[in-house]
Amino acid sequence: MSTPQRPAQPDDSAHDIDGQEHAVEPAEPHALAEPDALADPADVVGPDRLGWRPPPGRTAYRRGRLWPNGSTAPLRSDILGALGVLKVATADQLQRLLRPGAASNTVIRQGLRDLALHALVASDGNTKAGHKTWRLEGTAGLEAAGQVLGLFRSEMGSTARGAGRTGAQHAMAVNETIAAFVLGGTDKDAPGGVGTLADWATEVEYVLPGGRRKVRPDAVWQAPEIGVPVLMVEVDRSTMSTERLAAKFFAYRELFRTKVKSNDLALADEELEDRMVHWWRRDWPAHTRPGYPPVALVVTDASPTVLANRQEKVADLSVEAWGGRWRTVHHDDNDGDGWRNYDDSVPVVTTTLQLLTEHGPLGPIWWRYGRAGRHSLTDALDNPNNKDAYQQRQKAREKKARQEHAEWMRTLACADCGKIPKEETAYEYGLGGNWTRRPGGRCYPCHRKHKEDQAAAALQQLETARAANAALRP
Repeated sequence: MSTPQRPAQPDDSAHDIDGQEHAVEPAEPHALAEPDALADPADVVGPDRLGWRPPPGRTAYRRGRLWPNGSTAPLRSDILGALGVLKVATADQLQRLLRPGAASNTVIRQGLRDLALHALVASDGNTKAGHKTWRLEGTAGLEAAGQVLGLFRSEMGSTARGAGRTGAQHAMAVNETIAAFVLGGTDKDAPGGVGTLADWATEVEYVLPGGRRKVRPDAVWQAPEIGVPVLMVEVDRSTMSTERLAAKFFAYRELFRTKVKSNDLALADEELEDRMVHWWRRDWPAHTRPGYPPVALVVTDASPTVLANRQEKVADLSVEAWGGRWRTVHHDDNDGDGWRNYDDSVPVVTTTLQLLTEHGPLGPIWWRYGRAGRHSLTDALDNPNNKDAYQQRQKAREKKARQEHAEWMRTLACADCGKIPKEETAYEYGLGGNWTRRPGGRCYPCHRKHKEDQAAAALQQLETARAANAALRP
């Protein structure tokens, strides 16, 4: 009996029995003999029941009726989860996020085609660069992605149906922003990325108080491992007016001002007014910085000069939302200094998509509104000119004053004994009234001894004169 031929290997990567991925050679066109040989999806991975065994180190893999393009179950699951987050994406974007080490997006396209055969994903059109866009299809696609992400159908949002017909330009920019956060910078010395695609959510809607219009960030990121429990992300393609863009930050502030009743049992006996807390503190209790959750503005699709001017104009138009309130501390030695209270302000950091792609989220690319220079994300989120900064300035002023006082005191060292006084003036120097210490002067003991010596010398001079007079006139 002749030995069966080895099955086709269409994926750039597939899974061995132990679940690990290994690179394999692409399939030859003529190697698709008997595509219906395996009907059960469980037979897609594993040694052939007909007796064929793969060479050591190669994937045991055949195509079946359910998945004729040869995709693996883990890959299809990853694709569904990614589209559940991104809503619409290209095969190239999915490849960089899900299989960054793959040489091409062939594996991803195979998975997309298999999922499309089961009406779980669909394609509406192409981007301006000619890349096909993919999205989840119908309720079945949303429910399948929800199972992967652990979300209910009501939390999955829409399928972005029709977005690809116009190129989905904004969605593509949002995807590139998320990819830069996850993958890190492309520059040689750029820091790596943070977290995974599962840390992101898109199309999250928040209703303003009173059921009015909704606030919908382009993306919401959670990275508590680096001290960022939540970050709202706005991606601007320079098509919106700066006034409308600035108005978003006021909407965020109004949203974050909303309070709800706390569920903390320790406050059960308190008055209702004392039990009210900001709603976002219940969702993200790890946010401990003063002020509301931060917002990141990523601008793109314009020249660097235009983008820089746009960021500055938006900052000027929205200063009331992010600037905080100045508090002057009235002290005689602080020259009217003070600090900013950020309890009712929205921290805003901004950068360009190009800088984010090159240097990653942890690179020195973020401009914090109200602070000079560009910093890493975690540094940029620290509130500038806050109470801690004022206290540091005040400590520096007090230290300088002490040093100046000590230098002045050294000039007042006693001319006789050399001791340095603790105070600049002393007013109980003898019965003659006040006396001010001056450079070259004496301390009180030396001053008193000097006076006593002067009196004794005068008395001795008087006695000598009297004795001389007595000798002249016996």
